[in-house]
Amino acid sequence: MSDPSRVDALLSPWAPSVVGLGLPALAAVAYAVGVAVARGRGIPWAIWRVVIWMVTCALGVWTFAGPAQALRDVNPWMDGVSIGMAAAVLPLGVALGDPVKLIELLRGRRIGWARGRVARFVMFPGVASLVSAVVLTYAITSQWYQASLTEPLPWVLLLLTAFVTGLAVNLPLLSDDLMPEWATPAVKTLVAFADGLFDAVPGLVMMLLINKYSGGALLAIAEVIGIPMIAATVVMWVRADAREQREIDAELDAREAEGQGPWWLDDPRFADRFRD
Repeated sequence: MSDPSRVDALLSPWAPSVVGLGLPALAAVAYAVGVAVARGRGIPWAIWRVVIWMVTCALGVWTFAGPAQALRDVNPWMDGVSIGMAAAVLPLGVALGDPVKLIELLRGRRIGWARGRVARFVMFPGVASLVSAVVLTYAITSQWYQASLTEPLPWVLLLLTAFVTGLAVNLPLLSDDLMPEWATPAVKTLVAFADGLFDAVPGLVMMLLINKYSGGALLAIAEVIGIPMIAATVVMWVRADAREQREIDAELDAREAEGQGPWWLDDPRFADRFRD
C-alpha cells in the first residue's frame, strides 16, 4: 500500500458520493444551459467565465468526492487542503463565473433576496471576512472537526459551511452591485487585502492547536488564492476608471456637437480673443 502522505495521493483513491458528484454536476449543467439560453437570446457572455466555472465544478468533484474525501483521516495534510479548497478556491471560481448576473440577465430583473437586508449585512465590506474566519476557526477547533475526519455527514457539512462563508466574501467583491454604492473598486481592493489577513487566522490556529501539516496547507491555499482575488479587484478598478473616462469624454463630445464650446468662448470679455 502506498504512503497516503505522498503527493501522488492527490490523484487517488476516490470516494464518490451523491453530494460530491451530484452538486458539481448539477451546477455545471445548469450554468451551461443558462449560457446557451442567454446566447440564444442574443445576450453576450464571456467564454472565460464558462471555462472558470467548469474548472471550478471539476475541482468541486475532487474536493467533495476525491482523495480529499477518501484520505482525510490518514493523510497528515489532505484535510487542510480540502478545507482550503472549499473555503477559498471554489468560492473564487464561482464568483468569477458571476452566476448572479447570468440569472438576472435571463430573468430580466434583479434577484430581490440577493439585495435584501440580510444579504446586505452579510456582504457588508469586512463583515463576511470576519464571519468566515470566526466560523471556520470555531469549526476546526471543535468536536465538529474531529467527527468530520471519520464520519461523512459532518465532513460534508464542514466543507459546505466553508464554501458558503467563502462565497459570501468573494461574490460581492467580484460583482458589480452587491455591495453598497460607496464601495468603489478602490474600497473593494482594500477589503480584499483585509480579507487576506482574516484568511490567515484559521490556518494559523490549526497549525498551532491541531496539526501543523493541515494548518500549513490551509494557510498556504488561503494566502495564495488571495493574490488572484486582489488582482481581480484591481482589474475591476482599472476597468471602472476607464469606463468613467469614456463616459466623461462622450459627454464632452456631445456638448461640443451641440455647440457648447469652452466657457471662455461664451464670456464677452474673452470671446473675441479666440474667435477667427
